Amino acid sequence: MNKLHFYIIYFCCSLTLLACKKQLSEPPPNAKVNGTAVVDLKSAQVTLNGVYYRFANASSTSYDWQVQNVQPGMLTGMLGYGSGQYPDENNTNLNSRFMQVDNPWGQWYATITAANGMLEGLSALPDGIIEAKRKSEMQAEARFLRAYSNFKLLMFFAEWNDLSSKNGVLLRTELTGISTVNKARSSVAESYKAILDDLDYAVANGPTTNPNYYVNKYAAMALEARVLLTRGQQADVTKALDLTNLVIGSGNYELEPNLKDIFYSKGLSSKEVILGVQPQPLQENIRTNSGAYSIPAVVGVIFVAKKAFVDLLANDPRGAWMHGPLTPEEIQTSSPDTYFYTKFISYNAGTGTLSPFTQISETSYAIRLSEVYLLKAEAIIRSGGELADAKTALKMVMSKAGIANGSPLYQPVDNANTPMDLWKQVYFETLRNLTGEDAIDWFALLRFPFDTIKQLRPTITTPSQLWFGVPVSEFQTNVLFGAQNAGGYPVQ
Repeated sequence: MNKLHFYIIYFCCSLTLLACKKQLSEPPPNAKVNGTAVVDLKSAQVTLNGVYYRFANASSTSYDWQVQNVQPGMLTGMLGYGSGQYPDENNTNLNSRFMQVDNPWGQWYATITAANGMLEGLSALPDGIIEAKRKSEMQAEARFLRAYSNFKLLMFFAEWNDLSSKNGVLLRTELTGISTVNKARSSVAESYKAILDDLDYAVANGPTTNPNYYVNKYAAMALEARVLLTRGQQADVTKALDLTNLVIGSGNYELEPNLKDIFYSKGLSSKEVILGVQPQPLQENIRTNSGAYSIPAVVGVIFVAKKAFVDLLANDPRGAWMHGPLTPEEIQTSSPDTYFYTKFISYNAGTGTLSPFTQISETSYAIRLSEVYLLKAEAIIRSGGELADAKTALKMVMSKAGIANGSPLYQPVDNANTPMDLWKQVYFETLRNLTGEDAIDWFALLRFPFDTIKQLRPTITTPSQLWFGVPVSEFQTNVLFGAQNAGGYPVQ
């Protein structure tokens, strides 16, 4: 992206920032984001809001996280498309719609570019203009958002599981212009280091409190635990366990007593939500969240629950509201054995009664406390800790999903007496609890050894199905980029 393009994006962002709850005026009309936009605390906050604006993939009327929520659920085999299967449902990555149509590469780099502009502006600001602690907090928020985007790029468009691979992320720490667009991608090891350096800073300097549609240090701890468990070195697993204990022990968050309430009545007001994406005003009239796309005839497409998801919820109280009955014949013809997907909004398929779309039904979730408990359980298992402690963390999450004490649904957990058996139970609960939420479900699968991945997801047979190809456009505009990812992905 050249500087002119970025300035246009920034100008558009500044015109729509009134959508944020923190009502802030624009910076001076002639201000540019490459350092001169940030002149004082007020303009710095407006610029930081612009980074969040890109994180949310927002327009003046709505944000769109549909791809980030739905496509990973297809990759795990839990979700599908009602008018004919996407290639992603069978992990056919070479033909993936995720690559060809709904590619989020540009969105994540737009967030990185905006974060770099914010950091450049703060660095150029003389001491004393913004109080030092607040300046560090704002830098921490921007670095979190850069780390978040780089981690997404690593997990989808790099050979993330091989620390010796040269095919990592194209790391950018500066505003991208004509003089900087040509740059080589970094190695996988360098990519992890850059992401973790940003998150270490965010943990050390992030705000202790913030509205949960903004970042604080506990969100940084949770994301860092996710990254560390993915890199998977022994010291990483130990540190991830420490971080999850810090988040849980902070007292700032509580597991929602009734999981359904998060999605149907509370949204971002739930004390379980650590980081979410707040809908734009009146977005419920536009309907861009994945919940809207699960209702037939509303937006012209329909995402569905696959039989594997329904089977996983057999006899589970969540089955009564996360999915409905079999989809009708016209959908079954194209996508057999599929069910209505109602996790985010209720729909009575029998009567065709549609629940009203609301700000809550349009909300997306990046980090919830349920995931932190599940990350803790996984870290205990992988660090050689007591399986009983991991079971306690896992059962805590299940209990808040409505599973009563003494239910036979706990028996697979009780009977899991090897680390791998129990780790699989943690994964199954991740699917039940977090499918459709920002690729958390897909990332949980990818953290297993490859032989286990193949067992859990038989449509995956080769390591190159664990990532996608870098978009062809990058090779066309960046002659220094380097090699394409393994797997036969195109470069032209």
